[in-house]
Amino acid sequence: MPGLDYEYVKEILMKKGVRGLCLIVLLAVAGCAQIETVTRVKESPQEHVLLTPGLRDLYREAAIGADRIKALDGYADLYLKTPKRNAKAYCTVQLQKSRDARLIVTAGILGWPVADMLIRPDSLFVHDMLNNKMLVGRNNGENLGKLIGVQAGFGQLTETLFGMAGMPEPASAIESVRQGGGKVGFMVRSGSGKKEILVDSASKELEEITLFDSTGRRTVEFRFIGYQMQPAGEGQERMPKEIDMTLFRENEIEGSRSLRVVYDERIVINPPAFTITFRRPSKARTVNLDEVDHMPWL
Repeated sequence: MPGLDYEYVKEILMKKGVRGLCLIVLLAVAGCAQIETVTRVKESPQEHVLLTPGLRDLYREAAIGADRIKALDGYADLYLKTPKRNAKAYCTVQLQKSRDARLIVTAGILGWPVADMLIRPDSLFVHDMLNNKMLVGRNNGENLGKLIGVQAGFGQLTETLFGMAGMPEPASAIESVRQGGGKVGFMVRSGSGKKEILVDSASKELEEITLFDSTGRRTVEFRFIGYQMQPAGEGQERMPKEIDMTLFRENEIEGSRSLRVVYDERIVINPPAFTITFRRPSKARTVNLDEVDHMPWL
């Protein structure tokens, strides 16, 4: 995607020091005030029904549709909410399903980059441009939580959070079905726990994924909202404009810990010959990510 010369911007940030940082914060606040969000009234099916051949086919078609997006290149706004703080950030998103993800966090209406992150299946690399640090660590729930502001022990967290959710469980893993209001909820066995997958029966699109641990406790929920057509290779594909993730923890008010991703129109799905390139800065000080509490942008 076209953007600023990041090397030039990094040089400016280093020269301006604190004054540059203050300007970035002010621009970030000004930019966030102009963002429109998508709202949604949750409607869950209530009636338990038998798994018919037609519902089994619906599950399979939704799984095929969810797997069409293999890569994306776009721009999104992030909204973080926890019991202690609310925060907003902007980022360029580059994602290859089951492979690498790159997030370039920018500040304000001028789009100055403040962090460049590479998320691999087993490792994390973060260039903190404001402090000229290179943070390196393992890709686990704790370290990933430091980058995005919330922790969730979920193997496909990054691609699900950014709209590339998969349905790898076969139809034979379905344990129960609920139906109503034009929606169908499939409860499936997944790893050591369970997963409820909500599908729109008319569009056959994935609308919600809820994870439960081995004790049956709900741990995390993803909602996929506002599907729209986006360029994809020589054609188009539908993907959600907004993805809402809510974490559920004991002794916390429901909905008090969440992260929302809202895409704008600048997004391309499955771009041809797409590669993700991340260059480690030569002069940045390397820091173990395990030793960092959280990142300043969220």
